[in-house]
Amino acid sequence: MKKINYMPTVEYRGKIYKLKSRKTAIPNLDLMDDISAALWLLRNTVAKGYSKVQNPLAGMADVLNINGK
Repeated sequence: MKKINYMPTVEYRGKIYKLKSRKTAIPNLDLMDDISAALWLLRNTVAKGYSKVQNPLAGMADVLNINGK
């Protein structure tokens, strides 16, 4: 069985962010001003809740009748 290695996480103001790299040194975000902390998070973490966009029309074939019957 293959072992899954999850990326390290950082918690800032009650939200959890996943790092892009295991080599990233994590600063003390609480000592940084808000803008500096936000920039560090943008540069070094993965966007929260990223997922592939689903087709909004998927499954509509059952609802729509193209032939008019």
